[in-house]
Amino acid sequence: MSSRDAIQYAPDAGLLMIPGDPAKDHTPGFAVFGDSVPALRAFVLRLLRKENVRPAPGTAESAAVIPVRVSLVPRPDNDYDTRAVSVAAPPEHGGSVLDRHLGYLYSSALDVTSESIRRLTEETGTPVGCHGWIELHDLESDSRFHDDLYDEDDEDDDGNGEGEAAADWKPSRHEPVSWAEQKAFGYAVGSVRLVLPERRTVRALVDAYLAEHNAGRDADGNADRDAEQETPAGVEWGLRRALAERLAIRMRAGVSHRAAGGTWGRETERDRARRRRDAEARSLLEAWETYRNTAHGFRGLRAVTRSVFHRTRVLVLDASGVEVGQYHEPDGPLTLVDERLRAEALDALRAHGVDVDAPEDPAALGGFPDAVVVVGRGTWSIRLPKPGVSRDALPEAGWFDPDSGTLTVYAAPLAEALTVLLRRHGVRPLLVTWGAPPEEVERRNLRAAFAPGAISPVSRSSRVTAAVQRLVPEPHRRWLDTKPGGGTATATAESPLPPLADDAAENPYYRRALESLFGAPVDLAGRGPCRLCGRSAQSARPGLFYCHGCCALARNGVLRDTGEDGAWTEAVVYALRRLARIEFSGPPSLAQLDRVSVPFGNPGLVDEAMLCRFLVPRPASTLLSSRPARPARTWTEWLGHAGLLTDGVRTSMGTATRATDGHLCRSLFERHVDDFLHHWGVAHEPEPAYPRHPELNTTGLRADWRLADGTFVEALGLLTREAYAAKVARKRELARHHGLRLVTVTAEDLDRLPEVFAAWLPKSPAAG
Repeated sequence: MSSRDAIQYAPDAGLLMIPGDPAKDHTPGFAVFGDSVPALRAFVLRLLRKENVRPAPGTAESAAVIPVRVSLVPRPDNDYDTRAVSVAAPPEHGGSVLDRHLGYLYSSALDVTSESIRRLTEETGTPVGCHGWIELHDLESDSRFHDDLYDEDDEDDDGNGEGEAAADWKPSRHEPVSWAEQKAFGYAVGSVRLVLPERRTVRALVDAYLAEHNAGRDADGNADRDAEQETPAGVEWGLRRALAERLAIRMRAGVSHRAAGGTWGRETERDRARRRRDAEARSLLEAWETYRNTAHGFRGLRAVTRSVFHRTRVLVLDASGVEVGQYHEPDGPLTLVDERLRAEALDALRAHGVDVDAPEDPAALGGFPDAVVVVGRGTWSIRLPKPGVSRDALPEAGWFDPDSGTLTVYAAPLAEALTVLLRRHGVRPLLVTWGAPPEEVERRNLRAAFAPGAISPVSRSSRVTAAVQRLVPEPHRRWLDTKPGGGTATATAESPLPPLADDAAENPYYRRALESLFGAPVDLAGRGPCRLCGRSAQSARPGLFYCHGCCALARNGVLRDTGEDGAWTEAVVYALRRLARIEFSGPPSLAQLDRVSVPFGNPGLVDEAMLCRFLVPRPASTLLSSRPARPARTWTEWLGHAGLLTDGVRTSMGTATRATDGHLCRSLFERHVDDFLHHWGVAHEPEPAYPRHPELNTTGLRADWRLADGTFVEALGLLTREAYAAKVARKRELARHHGLRLVTVTAEDLDRLPEVFAAWLPKSPAAG
């Protein structure tokens, strides 16, 4: 392998060699097509000698390697991508560039090499090459090696073990060397890998070499004689001649085919693939016209800034809290799950204080596609939304290189629409090319084409015994005994307890979950079987043992909103209605689910309350497909869908509704508190008047409730409003002046209402 120093001419190979370091540099393969298989086979067989075998570098995924040198030839004649670079055998192997053609660099490698190789070739007139290796694997790693040990009857008359399989074998891009040839050599032959430095390194090496090369020319631009002797110019100028010869051959063949059968030539697989992509693209153009004229369905867009592990992101969310866009700091772009949102998303960012301006008026760029941009490292992937497929698995339609300004599309009809899409993202492509998708993209696109019709609503695995499942109606039990990828994971009460997995004394997350759910310290000395799954567990209330896994599922749920209703939706409706009946006497708030409030003296009821929490989706777990049937539901919408807010009226103060006891509440927050007091039998009078005062109460101030002992209760829900906060301050001062006991409750207190009102509970949850 070459050292990493400078570009040098190798006379024996006839190449200007780009140095590479296998320990630091990329080691990509290249795309091999059917027409280059013969050249690849000849290239590998020529080097397949024992004396060429070397130990594999640390980065190689093989047992050994054979070092090689290959030629890198710019191929502007490539009709898929004018930046294409051919990987060819060195000139010493004989024949034209086309005869020595082994394959093409993948599109990802073109970012590293294409421009620099073209410059180096054009300005020096000398072929350019790089180092690489042929992968060699142990024969035992191939299943055919073990088959040979038992297939003695399949040997041919000569006893060489080839048999019928050898007679049927033909060279292919996956296997240019037969199994018999590999056995005779002693290694299984893998891929040919190249060693290419990163883009900046290649560019610096080329700049340095060209500076020195140009310095060797005289004032008239003639090359110095010594330089001419070092690097013979014009070796790859034969590419034009070879292409002309190839064209003449094809024209003669075409005329012959035309005369014989009325067609110009035989269609290739690449021709068929390209025509298929173009046909699919034309149908997309028609669908996109309808898409642009249809409402998007998202509501209440707002921008937020979030930091996780010191990584700050500016996100655009909809009313349900689902991420619909991201502004990539510091200078963009703004990427969206739906391009129809752009104008509203820009307004949300500006309202959030982000200084962002649309470089062009989005309204003037109306021919955009139903596509999303995924910003990666160095390139942008343009993907096509598909129902039932998450964004990471979407099929790719093309990609954009911001450094070179090149847009590559996989179907010619998409070029204009994807260009408009990029302009809406603030960039204008300098060059638009057509290319075939790399193999890994083809595989992903194929998987997306046969993806299931919907994302699974199961977000986490649940493991509940069959006996406990009977606490839930039969149609909904399946969600308590399932995995995200399908299948079941039922626990059995008869099985012995698993080994100790979690200890609340050492696991702060387990301890925090138990104490939050049950409002008491964990008994670190006690241990017993989890009441839901049978695993070893601890408790925060006597006799109520729940393991860490079940506590986590009660706090996070096993279901998620996918935007596609089904049987899982009915399970959510059941769970919300059941919780409203047995625990809250009305629709619960999301925060109230963090605390179990049923009587702890009834273990079966506690189990049921835990299982119902399993079935309630949390907003943070929402996973929509790229084009869901409906937007994700907010918590209020879930309560309405369950029929728990049939009388709710939206006002400037919140959702006005009547509590279970008939009291009129001006917001859901007030209703949650009122329903709690009603559920636990705490007498409460709504809207009591404060005593008059000549300065503090001249307008007839009222509290939210008065308890039986005269205590006033205020539900403080709008403290961020200046006028509201000033009124609350007057009420506090008024209560102090008249010696009134005042209890204030904020939204943050909803999960600790039993503690707030402990003095008034006839029979507190802690006492059972």
